[in-house]
Amino acid sequence: MLNRGFHVVHRPVEVRVGLHPAAPAQRVIAAAPAANDSRVRHPVLTRALHWGTVIAIVVAVLAMFARDALEDKALRQLLLEVHRQLGLVVLFAAALRIGVRLRAGLADHAADLTAVLRRAAGAAHVLLYGLLIALPLVGWAVCSAHGISLMFLGLVHLPDLLSADSELADTLSDYHVWLAWGLLGLVGAHVAAALWHHFVRKDAVLAAMLPTRGRSYRSAVGSATEPRQ
Repeated sequence: MLNRGFHVVHRPVEVRVGLHPAAPAQRVIAAAPAANDSRVRHPVLTRALHWGTVIAIVVAVLAMFARDALEDKALRQLLLEVHRQLGLVVLFAAALRIGVRLRAGLADHAADLTAVLRRAAGAAHVLLYGLLIALPLVGWAVCSAHGISLMFLGLVHLPDLLSADSELADTLSDYHVWLAWGLLGLVGAHVAAALWHHFVRKDAVLAAMLPTRGRSYRSAVGSATEPRQ
């Protein structure tokens, strides 16, 4: 009688101990990716403006290199017009990016960065935005000095920034080239810094700006949620 009573009491206790811890654990695992996703990635508009600007710059530079290698006048003029239009795209996209950043801010994915590196990164970003504005504006001024009126995407007539002046146009063209090389150098440094964040520091700075979820994004999510040693 004693053994039979013991089994009746003991078996329900085993069932309760075995079932209850498993259920909440499954809910926590399922919710974790969603929390990581919202914390790591920048908003869609921010990423779209970033990568749209990158594509516009690359194509604009390639158009000018291709133009220098060709002799066909019609094709050279077409490539020059492509360069001008993409420059205007970069200008307006940069202005929009600055407005979005001032209004909504940008998530910090390297909060433990030293004060010196943080100031250097801030200065580099200010210089980068400045060049993204200045370079197309100088190009616009070059067109005005040559007496060329611009139409943005063939739809919006843009005002002339300067009166026609061939000597000033030549001077501004030199400034435009120097600014272009400065921008390319700064972009190279920007890329190197992003790779350093990803492969050396192993934080989520690069993953936050990736256009799609790939292996790099998933690895950055994992490293972002792990405590730094």
